Amino acid sequence: MLRFMQTSFESQDGRQKIVSPTVLTTSSQESLAIAISIANKCVLLEPSARPSFEDVLWNLQYAAQMQSAADAERK
Repeated sequence: MLRFMQTSFESQDGRQKIVSPTVLTTSSQESLAIAISIANKCVLLEPSARPSFEDVLWNLQYAAQMQSAADAERK
């Protein structure tokens, strides 16, 4: 199941099957890619290779900044 999720997230078609349509239409591709990447690392890697809490937080903050920049460009 986890490998299916990783494979699905890697393609645009796969994302459309898993991610909410609202999220797909309102999120920038960059911020969504960052969030998916960090989620995959948290779930799919061996426990010793998983990112630290600080790394997860930093990546989510970066994704939020990317989303804010994309939102500002749309206006």
